[in-house]
Amino acid sequence: MIRNEGLIAESQLSELRNMRVLLEEARVLARDLAYHRRARVEAVLGRALDEVDRQIEDLRRDQG
Repeated sequence: MIRNEGLIAESQLSELRNMRVLLEEARVLARDLAYHRRARVEAVLGRALDEVDRQIEDLRRDQG
């Protein structure tokens, strides 16, 4: 049971890392938007990145 939980946590961590990469790519693409749109998109992406980082840290803490 514990091994299965570890595999699930590793899978979740991998998915969160992939999501973080995609969000960073979206942030780069957002730089081409007009200023007022870019500011809004960057704010949303920033909050999403903060949440993904928080979840990654939670998973790491729970595994340790």
